[in-house]
This record gives sequence, C-alpha cells and structure tokens, in this order.
Amino acid sequence: MLHLLIDDEIFIYQRFGGVSRIFAILLERLKKEPDINLLFRSTYSENEYLQAVYPSVYPPFLKNYQFPLKGKIMRGVLKSINHAHIKRQLLSGKVDVFHPSFYEDFYIEALKKSKAKLVFTVHDLIHEKFPANESDRRIAEKKAANIACADKIIVVSEHTKKDLIACYPHVNPAIISVVYLSHSLPIRSEPILELPKKYILFIGERAGYKNFNQLLRVFAKLVEQHPDLFLFCAGSRSFSASELKLIHDLRIADRVKQKALSEMQLKYAYENAFFFVFPSLYEGFGIPVLESFAAKTPVLISNRSSLPEVAGEAASMFNPDDEQDFLEKMNSLVNDIDLRENLIAKGSKRVEQFSWEIHYAKTLAVYHSLIPQV
Repeated sequence: MLHLLIDDEIFIYQRFGGVSRIFAILLERLKKEPDINLLFRSTYSENEYLQAVYPSVYPPFLKNYQFPLKGKIMRGVLKSINHAHIKRQLLSGKVDVFHPSFYEDFYIEALKKSKAKLVFTVHDLIHEKFPANESDRRIAEKKAANIACADKIIVVSEHTKKDLIACYPHVNPAIISVVYLSHSLPIRSEPILELPKKYILFIGERAGYKNFNQLLRVFAKLVEQHPDLFLFCAGSRSFSASELKLIHDLRIADRVKQKALSEMQLKYAYENAFFFVFPSLYEGFGIPVLESFAAKTPVLISNRSSLPEVAGEAASMFNPDDEQDFLEKMNSLVNDIDLRENLIAKGSKRVEQFSWEIHYAKTLAVYHSLIPQV
C-alpha cells in the first residue's frame, strides 16, 4: 500500500483553472485505486472541479454567502488550517509520497525531517523566464526550493523539460518525467446569442507573453481586407485601459468583442469560429490547442515553446518576430477552405494521442517508482 499525500493548496486559490482541473482529475482516479491510501483533506473549497469529485463535503451556504474581503479572509484562514495539517502529516512518518498541488514552500522543513518522497510538477518556467513583478519572483523561489529537494519532477512537455534543465542545470535529467496533459471540453455546447457571425477566436489571459497586442495589430490589418470579420476574445477579464486604448487607436473597437463564457459556451465558440488563434510566446503545454482539435476548429499558433510539440502538423504556424508572416497566415486561413478542412482532419487525429487516462497512468508510475515493490 502506497500512502500518498496531496495538499489542497490549488483548490484554495482557484475556483476554476487548469492546474486545479489536473489535480481534480488525479484525485477522482486515485480515490478508486486499491493499492493507494490517498491522504487528501480539504477544509473548504469553492473550486468547481473539486466539488464534483467530493460532492458531499462542501455545504453550499458559505459558497453563496458574500461579505467584504471574503476571498482574502477565506484564503488566509484555510491556508493556516491546511498548512498545519500537511506539516503534521509529513512529520507523522506515515507518508510515502507527497505531491503538492501548487508552487509553495511552507512544508519544506517538515519534508526534510520526514521519510516522504517529493513528487513536484513543473507546469512551465514562466515565472523564471517572464517575471513581471515581485510575486512572480517569489513563486520562482518557491519552485527552486521544491526542485532542489524533489525525488521526481513531472513536466508537461519536452520543451518544459528543456527549459527546466536550462534554468536549473544542477537537476539530474533522470528524475524528470514528461507527462502530457489532455483536454476536458464538454460533450454538449451552449449557444451564445451575441456571438458575431464571422469571427476568429482568442481565449484566456492576454497580458505580456500571451502576445495579445501583436494579435490586435495584425488583426487591424486583416480587417482592412475582410471588413466583416471579428475578433472574439473569451475570458473572465474585461479589456484593460491600455488594451482599450490600443483597440481604439487601431480603429477596430467595433470589430473586437470580449465575454466570459461557461465551458459549454466555450465549446460553442470553438465550434463556430473561423479558426482559433494562439499567438502566445510561451506555454508549458497549451491545452486550448487540444480543445480546438476536439471541437474541429482550425488552429493558428506561434512557432514558440511547446506549442509546435503539442500541435504537431495539425496547426498552421507563424513566426511572431515577423508580423507580415502572421498576417499572411491569418489571411490564408480566412481565404482557404481546403486549408481549414485539412487542419480540422489532422487535428481530429492529433487529439486522440492525448488523454487523461494516459496522464494518470504515467503519474501513477512516477509514484510507484519511488517506493520499492514488495
């Protein structure tokens, strides 16, 4: 029996989000594993994915009750309770493997005093390569502390493994396991009434390395040739003041739309898009690429970081150092129906190579590799 401890840190921070979804998928399967004693406890969480895995744990009254500074206060209280719990578990001598869910370091001293082996997941090296503020630098420090004492490191792509070794050259490559992600696009979709008729889809965060400003500049040129085209941005955050100014200066305010979507609405947005554009300069993996493939949507990506690795030959690619190349690739996808259909066919095959079942099996193998088999 392998005694596996997973903390709930990510479920305190995220109500939705890629990392919390990954760990919820792991927990759902680990609960059913006969030779694993899953040591997971969450005092309270408003994370939608965790509530689906443990539907009877969280009473709805607090979730629906709002008060000033609720998020900050709740995070502080829950972190205090659960940090103490994790440290007690590690020091109990009953934990074989500890797999933290987030970039934290509160448990490092207790871990060093315990017999537990550390499995640490590195999703990307964004905080090391693109530090935007003091918070990013602090996260990089926490990651470094974990990497220094990790027995196994999981990364989500070969490119992330390469970046990890470049940023932390002391790490033994033999302890790094590449475990690809998958997607969780729902089967059903939900119509969006105000969706433009003819649009290019962009989803997610927009700042910095996401390269959104370049997309706006190129789209402004594209609209000159295709005045009926829209750029539809799916994401929870409204446009910032600087984004609105750029949109206004480019004279495309009537061509660019933004809206927060549910998961079923997001699928509908994928399904009805002319194509999905992912201009990011850096991604540890790039789940939206697989979501697009699953929704039978043509994909245009930058030729940077892990995106070509995930997409293979199933996406059109552009060089972000060359805005003319970006414009030409956008134009090709707008004008060429055969190209779009070819990419859809390739994407439908490519997405079959990624599944949560494979992700889980490889993660489980990492756990078992640290404990001698009797």
